[in-house]
Amino acid sequence: MSELSPPLVVVIAVLAAVVLVEAGFVIWLWRRQRQLERRLQAWVAGQRRQGQDIAGLCAAGLQIDTRLARLEQGLAETREWLQTRPPTETGGAASYQTAIELIREGAGVEALVSECGFTREEANLLIRLHRDETGAGFS
Repeated sequence: MSELSPPLVVVIAVLAAVVLVEAGFVIWLWRRQRQLERRLQAWVAGQRRQGQDIAGLCAAGLQIDTRLARLEQGLAETREWLQTRPPTETGGAASYQTAIELIREGAGVEALVSECGFTREEANLLIRLHRDETGAGFS
């Protein structure tokens, strides 16, 4: 039995070749699986980052909504305040012109408040702006 018949040698050679091909295929599949696992991990990490980015954008959007609501509330309060404010005698630009003339004549805050209907802050601002024009204001 030391000698093998030629057909048996061929069968053994073919089987050995098939085993080698299968081993190469298994190694290729194993490498491909590792490559796909790495790609999957990178994709999952990217999805996680995108989810965090979206969460951040949503939080920023909520902050903007909150700010916008506060601004709208402030605007509504300002409109209401303006509507309840007593009208000035001459109204609009004419009352400012009257105030400027009074300031140039030396009128003070109280005169502007009583005669033109300005608030004390408005009267102070007008005096600062227009007395400086005439050189009679603060320096």
